[in-house]
Parts: sequence; C-alpha cells; structure tokens
Amino acid sequence: MYVWQQAEGQRHARAAVHFGSLDVGATFAALCGSEPTVGENDIHGPGKPWLDPTCLSCDTAFRRALGIPAPRPDATPRAGGLSKARG
Repeated sequence: MYVWQQAEGQRHARAAVHFGSLDVGATFAALCGSEPTVGENDIHGPGKPWLDPTCLSCDTAFRRALGIPAPRPDATPRAGGLSKARG
C-alpha cells in the first residue's frame, strides 16, 4: 500500500510503513527514486491542506504499481460528480 506525502514542494508517493504525515526533518524513499525531506510547511491538518503539485514521476510509478492507466493526453479535466446545468 502507498500513501502521498508532501515534501520539498511536491506530493510524493511512498510505501505506507508509517500512516499519516511524517515528522518535520524526516526523509523517506519516494516512488520516483528521490529521498525528500519533510519541512515545516509539509505537515497538513485541519485548515492546512496540501496544495503543492503531485510529482509526475511518483504518479507514474504509483499508477503502474496499482495497475491504474495513465490519463489520456487529450482528456480535459472535469468536476467530479457534477453534471451540466439544465436550462
């Protein structure tokens, strides 16, 4: 199982050997091969969401590990669960 961890300006995927956020100063092996360090701004909680972009290399490795296909390059983002207003 994998979880997402904010570190060094991106959301990285890591093995779920520790659930929840890691402590400030912790390093971890990300699926992309890097070993980022968790900073003060990387700890999330109520009212403090993660806003940094997802590491594309971690996203690719995460999808491959779970058998999830990559998004189509021509796909346009849609609001999940929302339908067009009827008029």
